[in-house]
This record gives sequence, structure tokens and C-alpha cells, in this order.
Amino acid sequence: MKIKERFLFNRAFLPGAIAIILPIALQNVINYGVNLMDSVMLGQLGDVAISAANLGGQPFFLLTMFCFGIASGAGVMIAQYWGKGDTEHIRRITGLALRLAGVVSLMFTAVCIAIPEQIMSLFTSNPDTIAQGADYLWIISIGYVFYSLSNCYLTSLRAVEKVGVSMAVYGISFFINVAVNYVFIFGKLGAPALGVKGAAIGTVAARVSEFIMSVIYMYAFDKRTGFRLKHFFGRAGDIIKPFMKTSLPVVGNELLWGFGTVMITLIISNLSDDFIAAGSIAAVVNQIAIVGIMGVANAAAVLTGKAVGEGDSVRAQKIADTMSVLAFAVGVFGCALLLALRSPILSIYEVSAGAKEITSQLIIILAALQPVLALDITCIVGVLRGGGDTKFAFLIDVSTVYFFALPLGAIAGFALNFPAWAVYLLLRSDTFVKTVFGIVRVARRKWQRDVTVGEKRKEPAM
Repeated sequence: MKIKERFLFNRAFLPGAIAIILPIALQNVINYGVNLMDSVMLGQLGDVAISAANLGGQPFFLLTMFCFGIASGAGVMIAQYWGKGDTEHIRRITGLALRLAGVVSLMFTAVCIAIPEQIMSLFTSNPDTIAQGADYLWIISIGYVFYSLSNCYLTSLRAVEKVGVSMAVYGISFFINVAVNYVFIFGKLGAPALGVKGAAIGTVAARVSEFIMSVIYMYAFDKRTGFRLKHFFGRAGDIIKPFMKTSLPVVGNELLWGFGTVMITLIISNLSDDFIAAGSIAAVVNQIAIVGIMGVANAAAVLTGKAVGEGDSVRAQKIADTMSVLAFAVGVFGCALLLALRSPILSIYEVSAGAKEITSQLIIILAALQPVLALDITCIVGVLRGGGDTKFAFLIDVSTVYFFALPLGAIAGFALNFPAWAVYLLLRSDTFVKTVFGIVRVARRKWQRDVTVGEKRKEPAM
């Protein structure tokens, strides 16, 4: 097959794809920029502060995985209904997803407020880290429900190709977060210097502002879906079964993958204090590098889902192939970016020499992983989910973490006493396996599944 017949590198497709990719990438830059600023500001206070915030943020990380799973599962259906032009079902799906996200976030908040010290003691035995992390945890948990509702609503807008809204909302909240952080972490403008607690206050302020802006947009500007708060309580009806069938694998995927990531943090935190700080810094730096990859992957999910909803299987496959090539190119750029930023970033952190040395090693590993990670994320989170193939995505994403990366990393760290960089590489080794399975699945064209209610097109044989 000729290149121009297999791919969509043309004026009819690329401008529209880039119009989705860039706002999502910029939104991720803003979101991860918040984490970077938190990390940099707390890095001025030493290893304990940055480690406490990182470990205290682990429950929120699990919550984001749960909410991302709910929103992504809903997004699969919304994108396909968008291809059919069915806004009624889009509103019902959005309402159902918001209810689920709200209930889960309230449960997380209750637990984190009730037993913050016990949660922190799961990650570290350092009493100073536990104390500061517990303070951070119970404060930041106040913002969980605001985050869950606004994030779920903004994700539903993205599924109908309204991607600029979330970029604007998170852009404003970024400045709110940084400003409040600066005031309360360091005690400026007459405020007390609260350190780690100040960072948590900044995050809560940002989450509340995101929720308020989302509601304002909903009532003043949202003409595309017509969703209003009354639909939050609307009847789900015939969408419950397909929603659960589509969303549960995604929610399970994100939860189990997220829990696997927390287990990685547990392994790291029990090896050395330097490794905790290094892992925290490297994770933030990596988030900045993969913003372009996430932009491509999310655009792939929206565009392939829409094509599947329209019943155009040939175009859906071409979109999948095109976005995979774009993702690899973006991954190569991410690799170069990490290597270029390694020394400048390390220079702004006031952490121990040992932590800096390990961080430098971890950033090199992450740089080398970027092109592979780009294909992994785009195939699984983008194409397979967007096309409705959520069960296969769940199986491959979760199994490689629990039956491959975690056992290898644990054995290397605790039994064989491998150096930190080798343990970290093994803990991230699932990326290689997932990429192979993802590419093969997409190439075999068995990933397109119409998950909407009503008349179906014929699905490809398994």
C-alpha cells in the first residue's frame, strides 16, 4: 500500500488533528507546570519537604487514575455519539460520569481526612516525612471533589472536539496555584510561612477555581452539548449497560495501573531517601516531556472514536496509523528535550548530592524511553480506547505492570541490590512489552468496536 493511501498526511486531515493536539498538549504543559512549580518551590526547603509532598500526593494520584478512567470511558462513547450527531446521549453519559466521579472523590476525601498519618506510614518510616506529608494530604483532599467534577466535564468537551476550554481553565488555575503557593509556602504578603501545607492550599485554591470556571462556561457558553447541572441528576436509562461495559475496563485499567505506579513508589521509597527525592523530581520532569505525547494520544482517541461512530472503518485505520507515526516523532523530540534540560533542571533543586546524581541517571533513562512510550500511550490510551477496544487495552496495560515490571524491579532492588538506575529501568520495562502488543493489535485491525446504543455497523472478527 502506498504511503498516501495508508496515512493521512495531507491538508484535509493534519490541520484538524493539530488543532486538537496543540490545546491538549498546552493543557498538559499547564497541568504539569503546576507540579513542576510545586516541586521547585518545595525543593528549596530540602529533601523532606519534596518527598512529603510527593508521597502525600499518592492518594490523589490514585483518584486521578479513577477519574481519568471514568472520563475516558465516557469519552469513548461520547466521541462515537459525536460522530453520529447524538447530543442527547452525550448529555446523559456526561451526567452519569459526573455522578460516579463525585461519589468516588468524596470517599477518597473522607479517608484522607480521617487517617492521613496511617496512609503516609505506608510509604515511609521517616517521622518528619510522615508529619509533613499528613498535613499536606488532609488539606489537599479538600479539593478532590472539585477536581473530579470539573475534570470529568472538561474531558467530555474534549471528546466533542471542544479542546480549547480546558486549556483556558487550567491556564488561569495555574497562575492561581503558583501565586497562592508562593504566598503560603514562603510566607509572603504577611501570610505565615507554611511550607508543605502552603503547597496544598495552593492546589486546593486552583481546584476550586477550575470548578467555578467550568460551571460558568457550562451555562454561558456551552452550545455544543447543551449540558447543564440538571443533567447531573438525569435518567441514565439504556446507556448504563454499554457505559459500564465500556468504562469498567478503562476504570479498572487506570486504577490497577495507578496502583501499580504507587507500588513502584513504595519500592523506591524503601530503597533510600535519595531515591525518593530523585524519583519525585524525575517524575515531574518526565511529565513535562510527555505533554506532546498525551496530546497526540488524546487526539487519536477523539478522532478514531468519531470515525468509528460514523461507521468509516477505513478512515479510522488511517487515523490510527497516522497518529502512531506522529507520536513516534513527538517521542524523539521529547527524548532530545529531556537530555537538553537535564542539567538546567538539576541546578535549581536544593537537594543532596546523592539525590542529584540519581536524578540525573533517571532522566537519561526516561529520555531513552520517550519514543517507545509515545507508541505505547498512543496505541493503548489513544487508538484502542478510542475505537472501543477497552478490554484488550485493560489486559495488556495491567498485566505487563503486575507480571513483568513490578516483579523484576522488586527482585532487583531488594534481593539483588541493583543500583538505583537499574531498578528504575526494570520498573519501567513494561513500556517495551506494551508497545509491541499495541502496535500488533492496531496493525491487525481488530480494535474497532461500536459501543453506542442503537443500530450497529458490523464489527471486525476477533
